[in-house]
Amino acid sequence: MRSVADMLAGIDPPLAPGCNSLGRLLADLDSHQCRFPLRGEAALTRFCAVEVSAADWLPGFSGGSYCTFHRRISEGRGTDAERAASRVLERLG
Repeated sequence: MRSVADMLAGIDPPLAPGCNSLGRLLADLDSHQCRFPLRGEAALTRFCAVEVSAADWLPGFSGGSYCTFHRRISEGRGTDAERAASRVLERLG
């Protein structure tokens, strides 16, 4: 994901395959289009707008309204506890 320094320097974020480099305004997006911000501020912010499948559309969840490409680059490593959760569950199970 872009750092704040990249944003201030005007360095563009990575584009998803099929993403129009100009992006679309929020008001112009249809339902199930990626809402990953590409550039601009406030009402002039432009978003990715790549179609997101109904199965992947999870508004309200972190990255739930992003395309697969942008969801993957926006995910962090998680906390130590989150990364260890599967091992803990395996021991308890």
